[in-house]
Amino acid sequence: MTDVTHTSRSPGFERRPVRTPGVDRALVVVAVLASVVGTLLRFWPRRSLWLDEALSVNIAELPLGDIPAALKRDGHPPLYYVLLHLWSLGGSSDWWVRALSGLVATAGLPLAYLAGARLGRRATSTGLGSRRTGLLVLSLWAVLPFAVRYGAEARMYALVSTLVLVAYLLVDGLVAEPGSGRMHPLAAPGTTARKLHATGLALVTAALLYSHYWALWLGAATALVVAVIGLQTLDGDRRSGAWTALGAMAAGVVLFVPWMPTMLYQSSHTGTPWGEVFRPATMLVVSVTDFVGGGFGEMQVMSYALVFAITVAVIGSIRDRSGKQVIELTGRPGPRIAGELSVFLLTMAVGWATAMVASATYASRYAAVVAPLFALCAGAGLAMIRTRRATWVLTALVCTALVVGSVAEVVTDRTQARVVADALATDLAESAAARGDAGGTTEALVLTCPDQLAPATERALDNAGVEATVVPFPEGSPLFVDWVDYAERNQAADPVGFVAGALADSDGDTPVYAVVNTGYKTFEGKCDALVSALATDGAGMEILVEGDADNFFEGMALWARRAGN
Repeated sequence: MTDVTHTSRSPGFERRPVRTPGVDRALVVVAVLASVVGTLLRFWPRRSLWLDEALSVNIAELPLGDIPAALKRDGHPPLYYVLLHLWSLGGSSDWWVRALSGLVATAGLPLAYLAGARLGRRATSTGLGSRRTGLLVLSLWAVLPFAVRYGAEARMYALVSTLVLVAYLLVDGLVAEPGSGRMHPLAAPGTTARKLHATGLALVTAALLYSHYWALWLGAATALVVAVIGLQTLDGDRRSGAWTALGAMAAGVVLFVPWMPTMLYQSSHTGTPWGEVFRPATMLVVSVTDFVGGGFGEMQVMSYALVFAITVAVIGSIRDRSGKQVIELTGRPGPRIAGELSVFLLTMAVGWATAMVASATYASRYAAVVAPLFALCAGAGLAMIRTRRATWVLTALVCTALVVGSVAEVVTDRTQARVVADALATDLAESAAARGDAGGTTEALVLTCPDQLAPATERALDNAGVEATVVPFPEGSPLFVDWVDYAERNQAADPVGFVAGALADSDGDTPVYAVVNTGYKTFEGKCDALVSALATDGAGMEILVEGDADNFFEGMALWARRAGN
């Protein structure tokens, strides 16, 4: 096992070249198995689409020319939706629309290996090993529950993380320290390789900005770290590479300019009215625990283990004591992962400060822009282990635990919509049988409160073969949520008038149901009033499904309106 000592300098330490432990064949097997299992998990989910996924699919199914206008009211940039639109030409099933993220996430696995290999090759990473660190980072990224979850969701976050890995490799190629394996032709200004790196970085910067707005904070953090490198380095080629990288990132921002008016409109009118403002420590802790499947309490232990590994990579120093390598925890931060960790923390800090100013909330999925950096830092921590056997054994144990978290992520249904759809279908069938019309079909009227329940409910009903008209409260199409001035519109909405209008527009014999969650922000008291308003003209309300907020992220209750005698 690795010998870890907390002394700054102990007798018996000798200045000898630090040896890199060889790559045990077992470590290769662990990395391959992790990659295979992680890939399979990304294509496993069969659960229902929840709100954000259903919205993504509904927007992507619009004609290409209509997507920007829909996103103006939704609050996101367009790249993922355009890609999903093209992908959906091949199918529209839940599995197929998620498979795009699975494909993009799988493409990120070799990039994770290359990023880890680059990190382990640096002069400041002596003792980690290029191939060894690459395999460790690959193993972690392949089965990290956060990466697996978003590689299995019809959202843009797998795309974001994969683009971050590409950007990392391009930036590192331009500003890597001398002796890190950077090819001299690339270091020379004006070479084709440098031009290709710069062009690629500009395009990837733009692609990130067109994928998610948190790329702005990642870009700002990266630019600051690169600028510091350019100002501090004594190596002329590295300094030139830093300025080239900054110029390429600036060019990427220029490519984003056409979308900026839409982004500014979204910033002023959409926002995040569905959540509270986070404190900085809470934001960081929630992100790190969610990286390892923090929704499941036992997995939080793994977050502590990986944070400890990162700490060892930061303040650990590899020494030789009487021919045996040990890790000395010096208490002084070293340069081994200084760049990666600085960008990670600065991105989170800028994101938090911006959220505070805008009174916006935070969701851990936004950390997709820094999740690859977390895996890189944790991989560097595992690479500090000094024996081959301990390396692969501990990595296998960590990956096994992460697989458990990943399985929990992909099998957990985040919405109760399928339960509601099945119960509604059963109720319709029983009602038809009671009327002696067992073979008949009846179209139901389904009111959803709030409107955020409508997209998942509408899709689940369709998948269950239920003919229903879904009407969201307070207004709009069941396929979308209009986030513009959302809180103000909801607070002004009248549930009694809404119910009266919906019932007046329907056939008196149409079965009426309400899908309700009374806990959403900006709807305080509204959904309770809607259910009460349905109990008019002698009608009664029967609850068919209890809302289950403990087991579903998107819980919902199903009420049936029973006509009076």
